[in-house]
Amino acid sequence: MGYKVIHFFTDLQDNKHPYKVGDNFPRPGKDVTAERLAELAGKQNKQGKPLIILVEDEKKVEKKEIVSESQFTKTEINRMPINELKALASANGVDGWIDMTGAELKKTLIEKFNL
Repeated sequence: MGYKVIHFFTDLQDNKHPYKVGDNFPRPGKDVTAERLAELAGKQNKQGKPLIILVEDEKKVEKKEIVSESQFTKTEINRMPINELKALASANGVDGWIDMTGAELKKTLIEKFNL
């Protein structure tokens, strides 16, 4: 049992350590309180949305479950920095994402999510 990252964030309580979509939380060697887990799993954080989810059995988790189409709006995708766009594209099986520009990633993800 553990937690998986569902939205990119930098942990302000861990020297701004970046967490990408699909990463385990917390990183190895880092302990966090139950309050911190609740904050990141709920909406009481700086992004105002859940950033991590509890995973009962990591073997059952597929990328589709980590990042679902309904979690993003067209506006959110258009406002994402390129590192988040690449993480989202990678987690959702977009071919060629590594060589795409920000504009290409946005267009591809918006089409993929039917937004």
